[in-house]
Amino acid sequence: MQEKINKQKNFSASMFWFSLGLGIVFWIVDSMLAVVSSTGFSFLQTLIGIDSRDIWQRLIVLCFLAIFASHIQYTAKKRDEAEEKLQKTLESLNRAASSTIQVLVSALESRDPYTAGHQLRSANLACAIAREMGLSQDKVEGIRMAGNIHDIGKLSIPAEILSKPTRLTDLEFSLVKEHVHSGYEMLKDVESPWPLAQIVRQHHERMDGTGYPQNLKGDEIILEARIMAVADVVEAMASHRPYRPSLGIEAALEEIEKNKAVLYDETAANACIRLFREKGYQLT
Repeated sequence: MQEKINKQKNFSASMFWFSLGLGIVFWIVDSMLAVVSSTGFSFLQTLIGIDSRDIWQRLIVLCFLAIFASHIQYTAKKRDEAEEKLQKTLESLNRAASSTIQVLVSALESRDPYTAGHQLRSANLACAIAREMGLSQDKVEGIRMAGNIHDIGKLSIPAEILSKPTRLTDLEFSLVKEHVHSGYEMLKDVESPWPLAQIVRQHHERMDGTGYPQNLKGDEIILEARIMAVADVVEAMASHRPYRPSLGIEAALEEIEKNKAVLYDETAANACIRLFREKGYQLT
């Protein structure tokens, strides 16, 4: 953004001096030709009907040209100032969002170190997938922010359920599923340039509508959440859980490959598979 603003400033300044300089040169050349020819002929007279022998009319034209060029520069300057102000506001929002997120991460980590580690690894993988898909750096940064807190709603779940060494009952699992709604409620009023709350709420949705909590389908799920869903599943399957050992990265990739375009976004799934099988990505 700052680079774009600097380029616009340079362009505006160049246009101003170019316009003013061109007007001066044009006026001088036109005057010289009129004197040399001694015929009263001039470019200005031909183009806009002003007699080049009238010096005051020439000065008026030159003044109007300078005023026009100054107006262009003034307008460009005001636009640049507005863009600089907007950039500072966005940076301030980013810092505020980052601080809020760090507080939430620290709170969850002190209560459930496993979940905190899962969030970090999932966020890193989601960012790698996003870059592999060719998304902008701004999108990647938003995914990183959301990824670091995508399970923040688990703060509302009893610790004994989160750390239970055996499989959860249906009732317990229904409580765990509430973490996406709780996370959304925690984040919905946080000012941020990214849809953090929506990513958190939708990262367990599935392309065929079998996910939760809203049973969204396909493009009803925002792209960032679709990417997060792939990263979340791969990391969860490849890592140890309190109730089971790691299933391994190959099992995770097979799950993604088998169900791409059914449960998971196909483009995101293919990007994830390429990262591990062709580019040597490792969960960190």
